[in-house]
Parts: sequence; C-alpha cells; structure tokens
Amino acid sequence: MKKLASIRAVLFDLDGTLIDSESLTDRVVIDLLQKHTLHDSNLNLRQFHGTNWRSIAVQLSNIFPSLDDVECTIGTLSTHFSELCQHTPAPLIPGSREAFFSASSHFPTAIVTSSNADVVEHFLRHAELESACSFFISNENYTESKPHPSCYQLAAERLNLPPAQCLVFEDSTPGLQAARAAGMPAIAVLHNAPPPPADLAVGLIADYTELPNAFFDQIGHPSLTEE
Repeated sequence: MKKLASIRAVLFDLDGTLIDSESLTDRVVIDLLQKHTLHDSNLNLRQFHGTNWRSIAVQLSNIFPSLDDVECTIGTLSTHFSELCQHTPAPLIPGSREAFFSASSHFPTAIVTSSNADVVEHFLRHAELESACSFFISNENYTESKPHPSCYQLAAERLNLPPAQCLVFEDSTPGLQAARAAGMPAIAVLHNAPPPPADLAVGLIADYTELPNAFFDQIGHPSLTEE
C-alpha cells in the first residue's frame, strides 16, 4: 500500500464496492432484453458496471437499435433496480460496514455512486450507516457518467478539499478511471471484479478484511510508511 499521508476524507463507491449488487445490474439488463425479445450471446455484462443508467441505456441502444428510446430505457432500468434493492437487499462486501464506520470516525466519509438517491438511502438505512455518512453524491447530482471525473470533483468541492486529499474505494475500471482523472488516490476492491490496470490504484484488496489493522488510524499522518 503506497503512502497516504495527506488524506483528509474518504469516498466510497456503492455498487460492487460496499454492496455486492453488480449481479442486480446484470439482472435488470437481462430482464429488459428479454422483455423486448432481444438476445446477444456475446454480450459482456461487465461493460455496464460502474456507469450510470444513461450510459448503460446509450450503450444498449448502440448494440440493439430497437432500444432507441433512451429515456424510456433509463426509467425501466433504474426503476427495476430500485425495486430489486428494496425487496432483496444486496449483501455487504465483507468488512465494508466496519470499514465505513472506521473511516467515518477519523475523516468526513461519503458515498459517490452511479445509483439513484433512493438506492443509497435504502442502503444507509439497511446497513445502519446513516449517522456515519457525511453526504452522498448520486446519479441525480451529475450528468457525465464515470469514467468522467465530475462526480468525484463535486465531492471534493463539497468537502472543500484538494482532490489529492480524498481517498477513494472503487471496484470498477470506470470508477477507478474517474478517481484518477479527478486526481484522487484509489484502492481497488476486487470482490468479484478483475484486477484493474496497474496505474489506476494505489492498493488492491479482495475485500475490507484485507485492510491492514488500524488502517484508518494510520493514514493521513506523515509517519505512515509503505507496506
């Protein structure tokens, strides 16, 4: 783990980073295609991970021209995903709740996600993390999807901190690219995700049980040494 001596805030992505919900994204895409009797055996569902519903809808319309009503597709996908999250909450990534609490006891701690606000609010209630979350940035707060850095830039503005002082936890390549483009160091959470390109993350963990002991006690201090 590279030195993180200047950290003053921690930002977590949600889907695939705090909760194991990317399978729900896959399901809503598959259900949409089945509804329209569309099929592509070579479709890589992972390409939709880490991006917002508009980006997914545009990608789908490029692959399946009959899905040309992007606004309708966005509404169908986001509504179905919200319903699934409400009725069958995605399991937490191992150690994520504890890591979020630990981070919040040392730094302002926020969620920066491509999901809608209702999904974030449901997660915070379900995980009992409402008091630990300083704020969240959701899909409604920005236009350009990850890998564009605008969501993380907005978080830095709300924190009134330089981006380099914000540590990001992300699982997807688009999310990690967004953090890097914003100038933020990021730790990649590899739970059910392939390793990202080496230059996108300052550290890799399978889940939060692999974080060093007292990790959030140690970062943000000049005495931190490389491990």
